[in-house]
Amino acid sequence: MTNHIRLQTFVPYHIERWVRETASSQNESISIFIRDILVASYLLREADKNALLTAGEKDRETVFASVALDAILTAHPDSSLRQKTHDAYARRLERLGLQSTSSNGGRDEA
Repeated sequence: MTNHIRLQTFVPYHIERWVRETASSQNESISIFIRDILVASYLLREADKNALLTAGEKDRETVFASVALDAILTAHPDSSLRQKTHDAYARRLERLGLQSTSSNGGRDEA
């Protein structure tokens, strides 16, 4: 179980009234009500920070994975497998209503 630390703060009267009324209507203690608000705020902040950090990381991982896969397919004993993969990719893009961003289709990447 997590050890909790006591914090004290001062708030304007209208916020104090809102906290007391809302906590009471939810049959919660004021302490638990305020803790839940603070924890939710902290988790939202962390989620936003992680989303910003991982957006670029996801793009880099996707590029790495596609280049690595193309290299593996190039070296594969079945020389037709790479072309079959590119053809399947093109069909999938077409089904999704997307177009390849490159006229090469990534065929010269590896």
